[in-house]
Amino acid sequence: MLCLHETAATSAVWRALADKLGAGARLVAYDRPGWGESPAPETFARTTVGEQAAIAAAVLADREAAPAVLCGAGLGAVAALDLSVRRPELVSGCVLIEPPLLAFVPAATEALATAADLVRDAVADGGREAALDHYLGGGLGVLSAGAERIPAPARAGGPRAVQALFGELAAVPGWELPLGEFGVAAAPSLVVVGTDTHPLVREASYGLSRALARSELRTTGPGLPHHDRAAELAALVIEVAESA
Repeated sequence: MLCLHETAATSAVWRALADKLGAGARLVAYDRPGWGESPAPETFARTTVGEQAAIAAAVLADREAAPAVLCGAGLGAVAALDLSVRRPELVSGCVLIEPPLLAFVPAATEALATAADLVRDAVADGGREAALDHYLGGGLGVLSAGAERIPAPARAGGPRAVQALFGELAAVPGWELPLGEFGVAAAPSLVVVGTDTHPLVREASYGLSRALARSELRTTGPGLPHHDRAAELAALVIEVAESA
């Protein structure tokens, strides 16, 4: 299986899940560009969901790991979804954790506008570095919903992380949902939220689960599903793998 982490985290966020799955799973987790040990191109200013999906496809090719179960969180979940519908031959199943596809939630428009104001205020008060701190504290509204749950050992920091944050903020809002492909998706998927997932992200996840073929919405206990509820998530990963 291939794991794609959320914004402001590193691949270390998957350690708890790897421990729960044990030797029965070949789990591959990598730092996406700009996070953890992964450098970003010098000209890196903005990324897209499609670009992140292409990177995941390249990792699968390098590891000769396709087809694989994809497990993604946040932007990583959306990138996994993109790869699943556009390159189905590479994917045997998906576990999509708190995908922030707010296009499914008309009421989110105002929340996104408020979040954009919070980003501008954070930069004005303390620079771009302050915006990363606010993000990790969950202080950028719906854009950073749940980020405060990222465990300290898996939190990204430093100039590269600041650059990556601003490169990613517009990635999911700018993604054009391939609704036609959703309805004929071949791989089984579970869309996962926690009992304390932000209400708008929960609603978006429900909307995705209804639009995506062979998909169901599942709820874990409170906390970050792939860290605080790793045993529950491991059971869901096995369920998807066995239904592929």
